[in-house]
This record gives sequence, C-alpha cells and structure tokens, in this order.
Amino acid sequence: MGDQFIPEKIKINNNVFVYPMPVTLLGANVKGKVNFMALGWITRVNANPPMLGIGVHKSHYTTEGIKENKSFSVNFPEAEMIIETDYCRLVSGENVDKSSLFEVFYGELETAPMIRECTLKGNE
Repeated sequence: MGDQFIPEKIKINNNVFVYPMPVTLLGANVKGKVNFMALGWITRVNANPPMLGIGVHKSHYTTEGIKENKSFSVNFPEAEMIIETDYCRLVSGENVDKSSLFEVFYGELETAPMIRECTLKGNE
C-alpha cells in the first residue's frame, strides 16, 4: 500500500448499532383488532430465503398479537407519514384504536395487517 496512512483499528464496546436504522410500522392483529406500532429494531438476517429480524419487547401490546397469530407485517412508511408514524410510537393499541390511521389490507397472511400507503412491504 506504499506510504499511505492506515489508521489503527479502534475497539468499540459490545453495544454496537448500525445507523441509520429505518423506522418501520409493525402490524399485527391483537384480539381481533388491527394494531400498528413504530419499530426501529429491524435488520436483514438472510437473503435466500428473505428474512428480517426484529426486536420487540414482550411488554408491548403488539407482542400479544404476534404470539396469538404467529404473524406480523413490516411496513416502511414514507417521510410524509411522520405524524402518523410518531403517533403509533406514542400511544398503545391497548388504549387507542390505530386501525383508522391507514388504509389497511391483507396479503397471503390473513392475520398480518399491512398499510397500503407504505410502498415497500415485507411479511414474516
């Protein structure tokens, strides 16, 4: 590499994050009702078959629906949806019905509600 300067490696702690992480809207039916929560803990874990990994604490209301139906959707909101996305972060579906915030539809998984306004979608 000649006389090029090559910096030394820097050791970082174990709490490593790759930024930016996209904010997504996780969709699930909970007790027969559509619910969405804002989620930032998402990553690709496999290409073929395509798989996503998410991190959702067991205390979230949405977790109950995921356990109940064994399905969920991952919706990638457009920048123009910031108000609705933030609202989904601020309020719990246990107390507020968030189903009317978006145009909801279902794909192959009839228990994983998706958002039509989100142009990029994934089901798990």
